[in-house]
Amino acid sequence: MLPVVCHPKRLRMNRIFKILGLIIFILTQSCGLKNQNDKVSNIDHLETDIFENYANDSIRDRIFKIAFNNKSTAPSYIVFIAKDLNTGLTKEICCEAPFLSGGMHRELNVKYDKEGTKYIDSTILANRLKTFEFSNIEALNNISFYEYPEKNIVDQLASKTDLESFHREFGRNDSIKFMHFENDTGFVQESFAHIMFNCGIITSRDCIAGNNIWFGDPRKELIIDEEMDE
Repeated sequence: MLPVVCHPKRLRMNRIFKILGLIIFILTQSCGLKNQNDKVSNIDHLETDIFENYANDSIRDRIFKIAFNNKSTAPSYIVFIAKDLNTGLTKEICCEAPFLSGGMHRELNVKYDKEGTKYIDSTILANRLKTFEFSNIEALNNISFYEYPEKNIVDQLASKTDLESFHREFGRNDSIKFMHFENDTGFVQESFAHIMFNCGIITSRDCIAGNNIWFGDPRKELIIDEEMDE
C-alpha cells in the first residue's frame, strides 16, 4: 500500500500518505507523459504561491546545498529548473542529486575524475537561480526531463496534501523518520519529494531499499522507530 510512515502515533498522517500516494499514482500515470508533446513552457508558469507559507528561495537554496553535498549511498532529492535548448521547453525537475551531476557531466563533456567532479559540483552550487540548460539528449534523459510530470501536476497534488501537517512535523529537518512506498511506479516518490522540497523539507532515498524515503538533514544520525504502523 502507498505509503506508510514509520511512527506508531501517526495514524492520521498515515491516511494522508495513502491518499497522497493514490492521487500521485493516478495523476502521474494519466499525465506523466503529456509533456512529450509540449513545445514551449513559459518560465513564469513555474512560479507558484502554494508553498509560500512554508519556505522561500533562501530556505530552498540552503537545503539544496545540504542535499547536493550529501555524498552518501543514500542520496538526497533536489529541485531545479531545466531547459531543453532543442525545444525551448522549461520544466521544474526533482531527482536525486547525483542525476543532475551526471547530466551536467554529459552536457559539458567533463570527465568523471577528481578535477571534473570538483568543477561540476562548483558549477552547480554557484548557479544562484538553480536553472540549468541542456541540449545533450543523454543529459536530458539522465534527469528524466521528458518523462517527469509537469509542474502544474505537482502543484495539484500539493493542493490536495496537508502541507501544514508535514511542515509542522518535518520543517525543521531534524526529525529523522522514513516513509515507505510499495510498488513504486512512475514518479510517485519523486513527486512527493518535490512537494516536500518546495515546503523546505529535505528528503533522501534509502541506501538499502529504494522505496523508502527519509525526512530530515542527511548529516544527522538516522533513527528507526522500533514500532511501525502496519
